[in-house]
Amino acid sequence: MGQVKEFGIGFENLDAKEFVACARLAEELGFGTFWVPEDYFYRGAFTLASAIASQTTSLRVGIGVVNPYTRHPVLTAMELGALEEVSGGRVLLGLGASAKIWIESQLRIPYVKPAAAMRESVEIIRRLFRGERLSYNGRVFQTSNVRLNFQPPRPQVPIHLGVMGPKNLELAGEIADGLLLSVMSSPAYVRYALEQVRRGAERVGRSLEGFEVGVYLTVSISEDEQAAREAVKPFVATWIALIGNHPMLTCTGLPPEEIRLFTETFARGEIPTARVTDWMIDTFAIAGSPQRCREGLAKIIEAGVTSPVPFEVPGVSAEKTIRDVHTHLMPYFLADQAARPGR
Repeated sequence: MGQVKEFGIGFENLDAKEFVACARLAEELGFGTFWVPEDYFYRGAFTLASAIASQTTSLRVGIGVVNPYTRHPVLTAMELGALEEVSGGRVLLGLGASAKIWIESQLRIPYVKPAAAMRESVEIIRRLFRGERLSYNGRVFQTSNVRLNFQPPRPQVPIHLGVMGPKNLELAGEIADGLLLSVMSSPAYVRYALEQVRRGAERVGRSLEGFEVGVYLTVSISEDEQAAREAVKPFVATWIALIGNHPMLTCTGLPPEEIRLFTETFARGEIPTARVTDWMIDTFAIAGSPQRCREGLAKIIEAGVTSPVPFEVPGVSAEKTIRDVHTHLMPYFLADQAARPGR
């Protein structure tokens, strides 16, 4: 089977103590990066990441992802620099545009020029980390004579874009150190996304050597294959309804009329679990027996993923997910034999 650079891991709906305990277990078992999402209205990512960084020694800590609207890029640079100090230089920043419904409809913050906002954020953060005193006049952000009053451990932190649409994927190819794809990414969508990334890189004459491609994966592994697959059905149904008629779904061949039925059912306050087929589970999740999960993961790695990031499934404990991935997946895809069970 193919090899990957590392396995990441990510969770969202845990309390702070559980986050730290899971991170310590993940580090012990050989995971490379612990990703901390920041979705509204869950726990703040930088606070959790700081707690994780202070209780681990080698695990990279990923912020996955924050947006440039609720966090001005100067504020993000400040938080990131402090987290770099806490971790000793083990941080990855995930940056995305978030969703208009959260930013504009719920938080009443203008959602303007998302691609420009991300591009300018990356530039501002990188220049501040280099120690520049910055007066900046962008399309979205302006600063006047600002500078960090401390020097972070590294002059540049890896920045991965957490994006979905074609223009923003091209942007990742132009300016980012990596890409963090969303849950529900299929092998077909990974190939589609990387086509856009390569297009962006080619436009600016950039090599993608060392470019990391991570993807959040819905993982449910059990010898009871049916139970493992039933566990992901509500998750898959909800996300099909939320994503709607987007390349993430349509590039797989899922018909727009089928997507519409999910969306309409969800709009009535029902989760269309009964509409989820075996094909949908195999396309949008890694679920079933250990062998079936290895076969599914192999396909998404062959599409170009360098760092699979198993993510939580409601009803499946975080510790079980970590241990199942370590036992049933990592030994088959990592060259490092230390990741084998019993390490």
